[in-house]
Amino acid sequence: MHQTRERRTPVTLDRYFDSVVDALAREGIDVAQVVLELTPTRPMRGQVVTGRGPVLRWREDLGWSNGIRTTSPAAHPGEVAALLEQQPPGRG
Repeated sequence: MHQTRERRTPVTLDRYFDSVVDALAREGIDVAQVVLELTPTRPMRGQVVTGRGPVLRWREDLGWSNGIRTTSPAAHPGEVAALLEQQPPGRG
């Protein structure tokens, strides 16, 4: 799924988010909640809430954001995890 412009299916999106959660776990970041919004008439959206508070938001057409920094919608899971590593203390 990485670096593609093809429309994602719910199954590929679920697998992609699983990969992101795995990448966060390898970095020692606990995930408290993952929410996927799969509305057919709108871009798919997702959110990853960590155990320590910071949130990563994803939108199919805009990509990932930690509120300060962004990366592409199909970014490698390690690149997504790096968004939290680069986040200043107290943000989230």
